[in-house]
Amino acid sequence: MIRQSDENPGRNPKTPSPRSLLLSIERALASNSTDPSARAQDLFYEAMEAPTATAKLALLEKALKLDSGNVDVLLELFRHETLSPADKIEFLQKLLKLAETRLGPKAFQEFAGAFWGFHETRPYMRVRVMLAEHLRAAGRIAEAIAEWQAMLVLNPGDNQGVRYALLSSLLALNRLEEARALFENYPEEFEFNAAFAWGRVLERFLANDLTGVMAALAVARKQNPNMQVYVKGHRAVPRHQPEAYSPGSKEEAICYAEGVRAAWVKHPAALKWLEAQNLK
Repeated sequence: MIRQSDENPGRNPKTPSPRSLLLSIERALASNSTDPSARAQDLFYEAMEAPTATAKLALLEKALKLDSGNVDVLLELFRHETLSPADKIEFLQKLLKLAETRLGPKAFQEFAGAFWGFHETRPYMRVRVMLAEHLRAAGRIAEAIAEWQAMLVLNPGDNQGVRYALLSSLLALNRLEEARALFENYPEEFEFNAAFAWGRVLERFLANDLTGVMAALAVARKQNPNMQVYVKGHRAVPRHQPEAYSPGSKEEAICYAEGVRAAWVKHPAALKWLEAQNLK
């Protein structure tokens, strides 16, 4: 439960508190309204383009007054809060319930399979991916996996790229059959994505496929040779992520290194084997 002591003491007094944001969610849930304010959503988009943080927050607060259950607004205001990991998860779980209520059951029937393609579904998907990320950060990996897998059922095209974190997490927990299913669903990724290429190496090692693991390692080194120093732990992952990357680049390696490294660390024997493989 979010407590008064969790609130940021240095906040701008005009910024809604975590408690007031939760109350907005609860009021919106109680009203059971599925009729969002178009003007509030327009104000949200204006806020995203605001020139200053002060102007941004002012627009978000104005939108929230028009529509206390606007999911995008609540999620953006949440980003400005300093909360404990448990309170962050609690907040996001309640916000996800609100987003689901606002969409209504019909949307999940009609839009499933191409969920991101409909603008009204995107606030829900944005909340769900953030919830999964916070669950993983809190060490609740199995719960994060369940969120990502459910998102891929709704939107197998995966515009948000959750399959990469999902793969690393499945491998970390040695859930190899599910990792293989992911490989089958996205077979082109080995040549174009470092998380998949290096994830395949780990999966083949865990499967005791000595021939397959060497072939996978050759593919991974070709796809992105920059990843190996991060996988081995020879280089720390930079704190700041690149804004963009191209396949095989140093920037791509940085973007995926944390998740890939986390999976390998769970399997010390695999790391020991990788250390023994000299570059040719």
